[in-house]
Amino acid sequence: MNSGEDHAVGLELQLIELVERRERASVQGRKSDAAAIQVEIDQLQTELAALSDLAASVDAGAEPAEGPVAFHDAVPADQTSPAA
Repeated sequence: MNSGEDHAVGLELQLIELVERRERASVQGRKSDAAAIQVEIDQLQTELAALSDLAASVDAGAEPAEGPVAFHDAVPADQTSPAA
């Protein structure tokens, strides 16, 4: 499994947990909590879709249309300075 696949699996696991939390909040009548969790779910689904699009473009041999995709405000390793 490559790092992109690892990342996708991690996102899927997070989504499962968030959906369960949203359902619990909904059943318990905590509508504002359920709505806040839904926002997190939407963000992760968007990130997973972007990762999927990137993987599909790489598999097809094409360069990503908009350059590298940043996830969770991460900085690519080639753009970090070495530890002092």
